[in-house]
Order: sequence, then C-alpha cells, then structure tokens
Amino acid sequence: MKKLTPKDKPGEPVNTHSSNGNGRPAQAGNSRRDFLKKLTLGAGGIGLLGTTAAGAMSRRTPVMPAGGHILPDENTAFHFAHLTDMHVRRQRRGHVGYARCIESVNNLDPAPELVLMGGDMAFDGLYNEKDDFIDMIDLFVTESNKLKMPWYGCIGNHDVLGLSNRRKVPADDPDIGKGMMIEAAGMPAPYYSFNHNGWHFVVLDTIYQVEVEHGPSYVARLGEEQLEWLRFDLGAHQGMPTVCVMHIAAFCNMGQINGDPAALAMNHMVISDNRDFREILERHGVKAVLQGHSHQVEDFYFNGVWYITSQSVSAAWWGGNWRGFNPGYTVLAAGKDGSLNWWRQEFEWEHHLEPGDTLERERIAEREAFESEQRRLYEIEIGRRER
Repeated sequence: MKKLTPKDKPGEPVNTHSSNGNGRPAQAGNSRRDFLKKLTLGAGGIGLLGTTAAGAMSRRTPVMPAGGHILPDENTAFHFAHLTDMHVRRQRRGHVGYARCIESVNNLDPAPELVLMGGDMAFDGLYNEKDDFIDMIDLFVTESNKLKMPWYGCIGNHDVLGLSNRRKVPADDPDIGKGMMIEAAGMPAPYYSFNHNGWHFVVLDTIYQVEVEHGPSYVARLGEEQLEWLRFDLGAHQGMPTVCVMHIAAFCNMGQINGDPAALAMNHMVISDNRDFREILERHGVKAVLQGHSHQVEDFYFNGVWYITSQSVSAAWWGGNWRGFNPGYTVLAAGKDGSLNWWRQEFEWEHHLEPGDTLERERIAEREAFESEQRRLYEIEIGRRER
C-alpha cells in the first residue's frame, strides 16, 4: 500500500506549522524511495510474551469513562488506533515484531479508520550512525505502509538525528533534527491537525530543539510558539470533539508507581510546560491526550481530560516483558455524540534477545521472580497455601 501523503488522506490536515524542524519547509509529497536515495547519497521473551493469543485483548471491554457510560455499538462513529514506541530496528528482530503489530491492526474487527503513531517510530537517530538510522526509518515506513488505513506520524525523541552529546554525526550535519523522519513519514510539519468524521485530531511535537555546550540537543517542551498555535487551532474547531497525540507525556506518575520519594514530579519524562498545555485543553473541552515515551501503561483523568499512556508496541524495546506488559497498543471508539471509549490490545510476539543483552536477561529474571512471589502471596492470602 502506498503511503498516503497528507493531501491524499481522508483526514486532510486543516492547520499546520510551516517548518519541518530544521529550517526547511516540509516536503510531504516526496516519495519514500526518493527520500532514502537522497539521504544515502548525503550520508558519509520470556514465555509471557508468547502466551497471548493473536488479537487477544488485555482488556476485553471498553474502559468506563469517568462519569460516563460504555459507548454502545450503535453510537460509535468510527474506531481508531494509537501505536507508540515502536522502536523499529533489525536488532532483536524488532522490524519483524512491528510487522506482527501491523498484521494485528489490519485484522481488527471492526477495523480502525485511521492510526495515530505516538512517536519513537524508529530506533534511533540520537545514538546511531546516519546510515543505520535511515535503515530504521525505511523499515518503519515500509511496514507502516502495509496498514489498510491511513496513518499519521508524531515525532518522538528517538526519531531525531543527532540531538545528543552521544551523536554519531557531526554537530553541523545538515540533517540534524527532525526533518528526516518528518519527510519520510509524510508529515506536513512537526505539529499539525486534521479532521475525520466529525472529530478533530491534533498531533503535537514535544521535542523542543535547543543549543547547548555540546551542540544541538532537545528538551521536553511544547514551547510558546506551538502553544499559541494550539490555542487558535482549537478555537477554530470549537465544538468538535478533539483528541491530541504527543510523545512525551503531560502527566507521568512513575515516581509514585515505583514508590520513589526521590523522584521529582517534574522531570524529563514530562513536558516542562504541561500546566499551560493543560489549561488550554481544559477550556476547550479536549476529550483525551494520547501519550507515550515512558513505556509505562497509565491513564489519568483530570478536569475533564483523559491522559492515556498507551502500552509500548515494542514492550521493553523488543527486549522482553520485564516492564510488566506485553507488546500492544490502544484502540479507541469515537462516539457520534462526542463520547469516547478505549481498550488495550495485545498481539502475539516472543522476544529475540541478542547475545550481548545481559541486562535484559537479568531484568527478565527479576520480573519472573517478582511475578512468582506475587502468585505465592496471593495463594496464601486466599487460603490455598500455608504461610
């Protein structure tokens, strides 16, 4: 299936930012083959992962909305999916695992009408050679193009080239930044919006490029320019039910989840301007924000907005189920009346570790021991075993 460029998609972008992240206008119409040719010329599990039946849901019924009701089928306008943290690469057969995810999405019944990508589509441009990054982008786009429905890209921190002191390209490389992924994924801009079947969708960019002592880098932020754009984009679509998608979260509760009193509430796992962002969403009645980045399954409802962190397509970077959940994604039902339901969807995949993945093996063993102890304690607590 040919990648649908933004002008070809049923949900045509209605508002975009004009830069692609490196100072050049977005070239959404270029083919993937031309893009890759140009860049190449310029470039100098554990058993738990295999036990889920293909297509089985980890939550088999939609999640009850806060203060609402389950969305009946007759009130459903359409379904859509949120895929995040794919980290597509050849190592650990990540590209094969992603192909399995695409098959799962294509086999959903009812079928989603669109797919929102949540960032970290490739793994990665921060710490890899440019040629390797191009290969990862190619693997991601090739498999994503097999979707039976349009898909929309969102920039994650691993989707950028060289914004790190560990970069493998010169600090003055002309492709530093977001442009490579934006162009390959057919995105009209780093952030943009579009309409579909009475709903409004906003794709945001949480990778704010900065210059530091070692050269180009990034911080987790939307920035004043993007927030200003968002205010008036939402204002222009007043009355339409709206969903935002972003990579780095507005809310992430890892410190509380892990019981870590030293963990700061505001850290690199959340955008630094989340309060300004939240207040814009609240006054415009945005339904939900779809998040990623943490590889930690969460959802948080506050002041009428649902912040849903989807499980990672790659689980723990295709390195096994040591984060406590299988590879998967989120399916959402958009209601004719503006209501929203969602559930988590898993797909069958068993990890394939590399010989040097000793840390992953240790963490898998720790997870297995933890789950074994939890089962032991449960059996004691319900009276099946002696203390």
